[in-house]
Amino acid sequence: MFQGVAVGWADLVLPGTSYLERDGTYVNLEGRLQRLRRSVIPPAPDELAWISKLAERFDVEVSPYPSVVFEELSAKCYGGISYADVGEHARLPARPALPVLIPPPAPPRPSMDAGSGALRLVLYRPLFSGPAVERVPEIQFQRPALEVELSAKDARSRGIANGDQVVVGSNGSSREFRARLSRTVRAGTVRIADEHAEGLQPHVEVSKASA
Repeated sequence: MFQGVAVGWADLVLPGTSYLERDGTYVNLEGRLQRLRRSVIPPAPDELAWISKLAERFDVEVSPYPSVVFEELSAKCYGGISYADVGEHARLPARPALPVLIPPPAPPRPSMDAGSGALRLVLYRPLFSGPAVERVPEIQFQRPALEVELSAKDARSRGIANGDQVVVGSNGSSREFRARLSRTVRAGTVRIADEHAEGLQPHVEVSKASA
């Protein structure tokens, strides 16, 4: 629909139409099923037309008419409503019943007295995370650094300075991180990105790494 730089990288470019150039239906963000009505004639056949032609090459029958396709899908997706009954003002569908989730039992909490030195681990999901970030080399810089955030009070009691290499461990598992002192982290807790916290338990020990 919009010609851009990506067109030069493609082996095949197919035409696209805007919502003003095709008939059909759509489901909005509230889950309402509503009609699309063509206002102008597009300069090329719409998506359904060329998908239908492409399907013929593989001996698959796909109708080029939105009303026919809708009737085929309605019984499975829309409760059997007819194409003619879909209006511009659709009712909001009923909210589905949510399953009852039984939370797992909480793991035993270690002692938090002055002698234990255990800190509560708080995990967070970075804004840029997931497979799309992890698998694309060009945006690896968006991934969170291998660091642990802790309060100045906890760092001072452990002889840790900002930027030091530290060991974070629990129940026999441990990993090395770079320490980052944070004013927003409360004493008694540490923050680590969830993708770096594999194997760590809800309470961890933090100590300065040996040189």
